Amino acid sequence: MIIASENLERFRQLVLADRGLHAQLRQTADLDGFVALAVRLGAERGCVFTDQEVRAALRECRRAWLERWI
Repeated sequence: MIIASENLERFRQLVLADRGLHAQLRQTADLDGFVALAVRLGAERGCVFTDQEVRAALRECRRAWLERWI
């Protein structure tokens, strides 16, 4: 079960709908950079969430993926 804040989920939907935004996030070289960029880009779009929320959502997605495929 993926638990994300409403703002984080709204930002995720924006990323899925915007190839440019998606590409920006994919260009980050490391996890810390990705998290910082996601928080910044989210805030610029009115979706305020913390780096801890992003990290927790990533962990949960990774766990769900592993449970599905292993």
